Amino acid sequence: MHETDNTNYMLTFARRWRHWGGGSGEDILVEFGLSQREYFRKLLSLLDQRIGAAADLPLPIRQQLTQICHLRLRDRRAQRGQDRTI
Repeated sequence: MHETDNTNYMLTFARRWRHWGGGSGEDILVEFGLSQREYFRKLLSLLDQRIGAAADLPLPIRQQLTQICHLRLRDRRAQRGQDRTI
């Protein structure tokens, strides 16, 4: 898949799953071959830099997707911290 196609597909996937918190880790791995952390970091970068289809996203959707990225990245950091204390 071409890089532009992949970034546009990543945004399509994110928009489709935004009402459910961004998709499961399993779906992300199957669709993109990425961990959740990698996926949400890449998605956040696309949104911040307005790369590809992200340039045309309406502001409310871009803000919602950005918030999901931050929440999922923060949740993953919190889970790692809890794992260390066990």
